[in-house]
Amino acid sequence: MRRELLFPIILVLFAVTISTSATIAQPSEFDLISKHIQRQYRAKKVSIPLLWLAKAAVHVAKPAGVKSFGVALFRDLNFSVDTLDTEMQEAMRSSFGPEWSSVFHVHTRDGQQAYMYMKDTGKDVKLAVVTIEKDQAAVIRASISPERLASFINDPSIFGISLGDHPTPDPPAGH
Repeated sequence: MRRELLFPIILVLFAVTISTSATIAQPSEFDLISKHIQRQYRAKKVSIPLLWLAKAAVHVAKPAGVKSFGVALFRDLNFSVDTLDTEMQEAMRSSFGPEWSSVFHVHTRDGQQAYMYMKDTGKDVKLAVVTIEKDQAAVIRASISPERLASFINDPSIFGISLGDHPTPDPPAGH
């Protein structure tokens, strides 16, 4: 009789776990801004081939202190240059909570926009960059280890390959 009850109990626990995590999980700032661009400007998301492979490589190697990243590209944006800046500033404010700091915001007369937000989690720094140019947009997020980034700046190498200047060896004497 216990075996007969085990499967329904496991099934109920699994259903409760899934429904609880679905209601608790909130969309990230990255997702909120991406959805705003898709809905507000009727943009089409561009597929990036092998992005999953690049994300996996970064997750394992953590080059230059980058622990993880995400990229969403959009095309065919339909917006008014006159209202884009105001709309995007409002979307950024509503998507990023008070723990995020605005690093920069650039707006040009022809409608190009660039925004960067940063959040210090104590262990890592999270960055979010949004750019809009003509009818295209990019939303980029990254989680970076400040210590590993500082080490990379002091000795730039990725996968053991130095990216810095190599001192030229002295020529042998007598040549």
